[in-house]
Order: sequence, then C-alpha cells, then structure tokens
Amino acid sequence: MKTTQPLPVSDHFSLEQLADGVYAAIHREGGGAIGNAGIVDLGGRTLIYDTFIAPRPAEDLRDAAQALTGRPVDTVINSHWHSDHIWGNQVFSQCTDILSTEETRRRIIAARDDGDYQAELAGAEADLEATRARYETAQDEGQRRELSLWIDQCQSVVEAKPILQVRAPNLTFTRRLAFHGSKRSAELIEFVGGHTQSDLVLWLPGEGIAFMGDLLFVGCHPWLGGCDPDSLPGILDAVSGLAPRVLVPGHGPVGTADSVAQMQEYVLTLDGLARAMIQRGEPEERIDGMAIPEPYNRWQITSFFAGNLRHLYRHRLREQAGQPL
Repeated sequence: MKTTQPLPVSDHFSLEQLADGVYAAIHREGGGAIGNAGIVDLGGRTLIYDTFIAPRPAEDLRDAAQALTGRPVDTVINSHWHSDHIWGNQVFSQCTDILSTEETRRRIIAARDDGDYQAELAGAEADLEATRARYETAQDEGQRRELSLWIDQCQSVVEAKPILQVRAPNLTFTRRLAFHGSKRSAELIEFVGGHTQSDLVLWLPGEGIAFMGDLLFVGCHPWLGGCDPDSLPGILDAVSGLAPRVLVPGHGPVGTADSVAQMQEYVLTLDGLARAMIQRGEPEERIDGMAIPEPYNRWQITSFFAGNLRHLYRHRLREQAGQPL
C-alpha cells in the first residue's frame, strides 16, 4: 500500500515510491546524483542505500528521508566502494552509522589514502571542459544525451572537489545481515566478483523489492571492468531466485525481473564475442572498431561497450594461457 504523502523534490533526483515507506531515488537529468539510491523506513529505524557521488545531492537525500519518516537517518549502507555511490557519506550526522562489508570498507580506505579518489578529482575541471566541447559539436541526438550525462557527472565532481571528505564505514559485516523493524524486515546480501570484489543487495522480502547497486543497470550499458564473468551470471541467477518484483539498479530507471534477464544476456553476449575473437586469433585492437550489437546499440552509456569487451577479452586470454585471473 502506498501513501498519498507528497514526495520531496530535488534538482538531483526523482523519488519513486515503491511501497509504503520504501522509495527509490533516481538520478534526474541535469542533476548531480549520477547514480541511484534508496530510502527504507523499517518502522522505528531509517535506512539509506548509497549516497550518490557528491555531498549536495546527498544532502537532499538525507533531508528527504527525514521529511518522509519524521526522524533522522539511522544507518547508511554503501553497496560498494566506487565514488559515485559513497562520496555523499560525509553529510550524515556522526550519530548515523555507515555500514558496508569488510572488503568494501577496506577498499574505500585504500582508495582514499592511496590517492585513487584524489586522482578522480584532479582532472575534473579539464574533463568537464572537454566533455562540454564534445557536446557542442556532437550531431547525433543519442550521443548528445549520453554526453549530457557525463557533463552532469563532471559538474558534480567539480562542485564536490573543494568540500569532499571521504567518510569510511564505521560498521562492517560479511555475507548476510538482517534488520527487523515494526513495519518490515530487510536483509543485506553480499556477492563477490559481480561488479566489484564485494557488492551488497538490499532485499525486502515482504515487498519483493531489491536494491541492486551496480550489479544491475537498466536501459544502459553496465560497467563490467571489475567483474568476474564466471561469477556475475550466477549472482544474477541468485537474485532471480529470490523472485523479486521490483529492482532498483545502480543506474537507470526502476526495473523488473526481466531487467535481470536482460543484464545476464548482455554479459553472455559480450563474453561470447570475446571468446569468438580469441578463437579466430583476432587482436584486441579490433574492439575499438566493432559495432555494438542490437538491442544494446539503443542503450545509454555506449562508451562502456568497448571497455567491457576489452576486459572480457583479456580475462579469457589469461584464462586460456593459464595465467592468474
């Protein structure tokens, strides 16, 4: 059952009510969220799932959660370590716990302390200028729309740069963790080797809702650069086995069970292309000139296609040579 309570409005994301007390925060074109997030009212306890790429959209997310539930956020969940899902952590009160897997916390601290996040910030202004220039000269409407998304990301990073303080999780766990409130129960499930070395799905069994992070993209090319192609299809099978009704991806609109099948087919298709290239003895350089097969040529973030195929090609080549994967 959904309430008729007016939903808070943000320039950075649109709120979509999935059930009473359950909301998806979906990136708005022209805004600074870039990825998606979630708000879950357990009843007596409020969860936030992911915090966007920058403090300003995260402030709107925090304020929206407080307006919808009438209380401060209790726990923020980081689905994985990538910047576009955790750089908003800093806006939450020190009374709010930041929760992740042990591996995700380790990766966040390493990326912060070893300079990986700083490297992302360093070229932000130049990236924004270059992307705007490409947008101005682009003729294809699909290309202009994709470049517009990259402009949103670059702009958000530029605005975050002077104020960003990477806040690491203070609570960790491995494998599974359950929450129980007066309204509903929720479970965090860890998967290894899907999008990163450790990814969290937030599962609401009573409603059949899964917040997927970047284990799922809808209507756009996923990023497979950190995945194990032998693990990811099995992870998606495990999620399908939960019989979800609604799935919130890390990027793209809210999806359904069919979205998982489409993601699986994408991974298998590109893996098949990589295997066929190796079998025919074709060099990696050929990838840059390859056309994107249907229906994926109509998906957004087409720039990920070549990188994904290159990752899978190298993975299968190492596998064939008996080298460490």
